Amino acid sequence: MARRLSPVRSSWRGHPARNIRVALTMAGALALLGALTLPARGATGPRKLSFGTPQYVDFELAGGEPEAIATTHGTLVYTAHEGTTHLFRDGVFGAPQGDQDFITNYRNQVNIWYSGDDGVNWQRVNYQDSGFFTAPYYNTGFSDPDLTLDEAGNLYDTGIDLANDALFSSADGGVTWPTGTINCHDGDRPWLAGGKANEVFLATDAVEESGSGHEVFQSTDAGASCGLTGIPDHGDGPNGTTFSGDGKLYYNHVNGSPLNGALVEPAYFNFPDGRFGLGVSVLPNASQAFTTGGQFTPHIAVSNTSMLAHWPAIAIDSSGTIYLVWDTSPRLPGTSGGCAGAETPAANSIMLTYSKDGGTTWAKPATVAHPGTTVLWPWMTAGSAGNVGITWYQYDRITDPDCGTGDVRVYEASLFNAASAKRVEYLVNASGRVIHQGGICQGGTTCVATGQDRRLGDYLTVATDPNGCVIIATGDTMLTDPATGGPLPTARPLFIKQNAGTSLTGKTCG
Repeated sequence: MARRLSPVRSSWRGHPARNIRVALTMAGALALLGALTLPARGATGPRKLSFGTPQYVDFELAGGEPEAIATTHGTLVYTAHEGTTHLFRDGVFGAPQGDQDFITNYRNQVNIWYSGDDGVNWQRVNYQDSGFFTAPYYNTGFSDPDLTLDEAGNLYDTGIDLANDALFSSADGGVTWPTGTINCHDGDRPWLAGGKANEVFLATDAVEESGSGHEVFQSTDAGASCGLTGIPDHGDGPNGTTFSGDGKLYYNHVNGSPLNGALVEPAYFNFPDGRFGLGVSVLPNASQAFTTGGQFTPHIAVSNTSMLAHWPAIAIDSSGTIYLVWDTSPRLPGTSGGCAGAETPAANSIMLTYSKDGGTTWAKPATVAHPGTTVLWPWMTAGSAGNVGITWYQYDRITDPDCGTGDVRVYEASLFNAASAKRVEYLVNASGRVIHQGGICQGGTTCVATGQDRRLGDYLTVATDPNGCVIIATGDTMLTDPATGGPLPTARPLFIKQNAGTSLTGKTCG
């Protein structure tokens, strides 16, 4: 899947189900893992914030680029890339059982599971006992899943085949998926945002309509069809910049907020003098915009930064405040210790800023994490006013991920009063153990050809359960082939849940 090159570094985002029940019980569910909690910023001591033992959702299916979401029907739903463009060549040639699992279960659809007991047990979605997750006549595409809910509780997912962007929905909390269209539009890296009842928006790097330009399309029938005309979200921005929407977008459901009813996308900006910036792009009155000729308005949040990930991440809290998070990518001038002769990477940071007025003005960026190693791929979620959760991968050393070395763990920071001077942060090693070792290739489909490791895909995600407790979905590459002991060809889906401390909505977790 061809994708634009990042303004800072080359990057890309692109990308079997057997008729059985997968019921995987959390090992030692009652023996809670007390993950290390670091002292809180702005507090006098550590807080009892921790996560349970990471749980494999499935031991056979791939789990790169996963997402988990809490539905209005009392279920949790988990989706992941099927693994086609996430194959690790060393694993393909050295893991016969892993290869068999992949081939036997392959359906050319993104993987989907649901849980009715808050993530203790997971079951594969199974369309009419066929081994497919959903009906193949309206869902074909192994890559680029994304989950969202509309105001009626309909759950949406997407998958692509390097061209078509399939869109499909569930009205029962992810157990069955009776509605969909095989091609909402053509394009690469679709993201979804649920709007009003039966309404969903799909953003994609469109191919046919505007070359590689970024556009958003609308469905008003729960994903059974999509409008033919999209609204572009790229072009000329403020201060002589060019910009494009890029990353997970959201529909603002907050009544009384400056942007109620608007779509908000993360965006990047290229300045005429070579500077790189980040911000958001906003489409007011999104439900009517596709008939009234609405346009996106870009807003610059930070005008001189760098970014290691493929895109920034945003979240909107219950008051309508927009938060923006990204990872920096500093390099040591005059060196050549990075991949392919690039300058040597320096210790980088996870950064955060916010806007209380719909993107017009932004707070001075604050450092969420700077551990003195390499951190990458931050994702975020929001709860009550001022409360956000941010997760990322963290190496145990400074390294260039594309040719990296070292151990990778999942970290999470829960921030309270994040949009004020009284911000308090609780930072935790959420995985409690290593979930990956070595490089994380960010070069897209070429990673398979070069033999680099892209099993984790391009992101991990964080969300909340119905109580506002943090849930994390990540790939994991630590399992090995039972026949050879070698690496598996794909990652496995891992679920991590907060089991102690205050949730992002002020409740007690655990």
